[in-house]
This record gives sequence, structure tokens and C-alpha cells, in this order.
Amino acid sequence: MTLKEIVAPVKEDLAEFEREFKALLKSEVFLIDQVVRYLAAQRGKRLRPILVLLISRLNGAPPSPKRLQAAAILELLHTATLVHDDVVDDADRRRGFPSINSIWKNKVSVLMGDYLFSKALLAMLHIGDMKAFSIISHTAERMSSGELLQLERRRDYWMEEEIYFRLIADKTAALISAACQLGSLAGELSEEEIARMGRFGEKAGIAFQLRDDLLDLLGEESQTGKSIGKDIRENQITLPLLYALKQASKEEAKSIIRLVRRGASWRARKSDFRRIVAFIETYGGIDYASAMAQRLAEEAVHLLEPFHASPYKSALTNLVHFVTAREH
Repeated sequence: MTLKEIVAPVKEDLAEFEREFKALLKSEVFLIDQVVRYLAAQRGKRLRPILVLLISRLNGAPPSPKRLQAAAILELLHTATLVHDDVVDDADRRRGFPSINSIWKNKVSVLMGDYLFSKALLAMLHIGDMKAFSIISHTAERMSSGELLQLERRRDYWMEEEIYFRLIADKTAALISAACQLGSLAGELSEEEIARMGRFGEKAGIAFQLRDDLLDLLGEESQTGKSIGKDIRENQITLPLLYALKQASKEEAKSIIRLVRRGASWRARKSDFRRIVAFIETYGGIDYASAMAQRLAEEAVHLLEPFHASPYKSALTNLVHFVTAREH
């Protein structure tokens, strides 16, 4: 099932969201409009707005303008973090296109990320709900902590799994969980249901990141829009590698770590990358991460059980399966 088919129940909501999002980004500054147009031309899957819109309709409540504002806030925050991440990682590609910092340099990228964050804050004022403020503030704190933890532990090849899962939960799953909570808030769900959907988003978000880890090793650049092997070149520790290193002998693990430490210097040396991937496969890293992603996806879907059957609940179930089996 394609993403387009999955989101069919909120097709009209998504069209409204796109109009709301574009209106929020309007500016009288030519440079801002130029960068915004470029960002709009390479938009991603809109996963976070989709989650907001689907969950806001779970209990059959009448559509509320809050759902569009919440969806826009999440996409603004997500886009801002991507722009800043590319600066931190010195990335030159994003979704198959040159990154903002590779075209306009770091100064414009940092300021553009700040502009998007400020727009998210202004949009929050229109919601006017302290619960929404609390969710977004806590999420921003978690995301910043996750980025700093990743920098601190980026060369820790013996990292405990608990630390790894905390890292990706804060970096990736936090924003997806926030989307689910804001969607619940816009759909007038109970406090218990909001908390439940937050856990749903957390599990789905971690599964999403595990799939990203696997695609970085096994994906096709033409499909993912990302440079394959980027995590290894940048010394980013991922679960497949972490698991494989702990299964191998110390001597073999150390030889692989030496290859990984070459980092960007072996950018053109495909044989090194193939050797690392073969090592990960031999010691079960691929299978382990795949099984973990599948388990988390099933746990996320299980959290939807108390809700009545509806096209929106079915779409959420299909969406979880889609993101953990996607090829891009």
C-alpha cells in the first residue's frame, strides 16, 4: 500500500494543511521567500502532519482549526531541525537535493532554522492551549538533548543499547510523539488517550529511526535521496553496527572499528563499506534491528486497540507498517 492510499481519509485535510503551512511562511524578505520556495520544492513525506490529522479524527469529533495549526507547528519544527542538522553535520544533500547550507552557506541556514522555529512559536499562540505549550516545550528540550548526546557519544562503539535508544527517542521519536499528542488534543481526546497516543508515537518513531539505520546500510541512493553509508562516514553509531560489534570477537570488532574511524577519508572506497555491511550482516545486526523495528511497530499498533474501528484507525495502522517497511 502506498502512502497516498494510506492518507486518503485525510486527503482534504492535507490540502488545507498545505495552504495553512504556506500562509505561515509568507514573508516580505526576498531571501526568506527564496529559501522557503526551495524547501517547498523538496518536501518530505509530511509524516508528522499526517499523524496530527489522522489522530485528530479518531474519536469522530468535528474538525477543529486546531488540527491544521498543530500540523503546521510540527512541520515547522521538523523542517527547522533538518536545516540546523545539515549545518551541524556539514551535509551537502537533503532528500536528493543540495542542502540549504550547501547553497546559501551556514549563516543563512542557521538564521533560516531560527526563523522557522519563531514561526512555530507564533503558531502556538493561536492554539492558546497550555497543554500544547507544555508538549512542544518538552519536545524541543528532548530534541536538543538528543543532538548533544549524539555528539558526545558519536565515537562510543561500545555504547549500551539503553543509551542508543534514549538518543534516538529524543532525536527522532520525540517529535513524532508530540505530533500524536497534539493530534489527540485537537481531536478532544481524554488525558488518558493523549498519553496513550504519545506512547504510540514514541514506539512508531523509534521504529521509523531503526528503518532509517537499515536503509543507510542497504538502501538505494536513487530511492532514499540520501548518500548511503552516511552514518558510518560520520561515525554515527547505529543499532545494526552496535549489535554486530558486541557479537564478534574483540579482535574482529576492533578491525571493523578501525575501518569506521577512517570516516569521510574513505568516501570513495566502496570496498571498505561493503566489508562493514558484510560484517554487520554476518553477526546478525541487520536481522536484530529489523526484528526490533517490527516489535515496536506491533506494540504501537496494539496501543490503537481501544479506539473504535474507523478509516482513520486503519490508516494509522497501515502508516506504522509503511514507515517500518519503506524503501525511502
